[in-house]
Amino acid sequence: MKRWGWPLLVVAGVVALILAFTITYFVRGAGNSVSSPGTVTASAEGPVVNVSWKSASGADSYLLSRGEAVVYSGPATEFTDISAVAPSGGDRVEYRVRAVDDKGRVSEPSASASVEVGSGWGLYAESAQRLPELLPAGPDEQGYNGMRCETRMDAVPPEEGDGPDGSGEQFIKAGFRCVLDSGGEQYDLWTDFYVTPEALESRMDDIRGFDGVTSTTWQNGRAVSGGGGDEPRWMALTVDGMPDVYIELSAVDKATTSDQLVDAVNSLPVG
Repeated sequence: MKRWGWPLLVVAGVVALILAFTITYFVRGAGNSVSSPGTVTASAEGPVVNVSWKSASGADSYLLSRGEAVVYSGPATEFTDISAVAPSGGDRVEYRVRAVDDKGRVSEPSASASVEVGSGWGLYAESAQRLPELLPAGPDEQGYNGMRCETRMDAVPPEEGDGPDGSGEQFIKAGFRCVLDSGGEQYDLWTDFYVTPEALESRMDDIRGFDGVTSTTWQNGRAVSGGGGDEPRWMALTVDGMPDVYIELSAVDKATTSDQLVDAVNSLPVG
């Protein structure tokens, strides 16, 4: 072997050792320097699940998974999951936690904790949670004044367009239709969460252009009323401080007066 062959072998051996150490350190966790989190507990109140776990030695943060999806990443050892939905055909959800150290190394998962959950809003839960005193936590729960609700995602005219595929624009990201009893009268209550404040303002401009409508105010923002000549049948509301939220209250009974409608609007626990 040529005289420079041995140095090359030595260098190659050193490189191999460095690679082996790197793999061990980052993939295997340098001798389990971050341990798995301790006991995980989960308890449900309808569709809302409270999850907690014991801290892990060497942990800088945690990854909480519901099934295969990570639902929380951060330093806390507890989390409230408002969007838990059981897999199709079941009524339980399962949680596991991994610890992450300050070098980004991830532990083995903890033992799992499972809990039975009620019906929830799923992807719409975050929107509903923004108005917790008005909207129920799930379709089987009750909201303001015992109100029952369902999800509603009808397209607004700007989304419909002229063709069969619509305009291609999205205005509403979550919507709910509820039936409200207030002051002895019944109303349809629509609550929509728009993708941007600008999208909602564009829609409100359209509504203000309807025949026979009047711009007014209510206790939490601006409003438009219409639909009944001297006795408005509905009011469309925007909320100060929530520029992407639209609420519409429509009287079911034609005998409902405008004063009753206004009183019902101003009783809504919003803002």
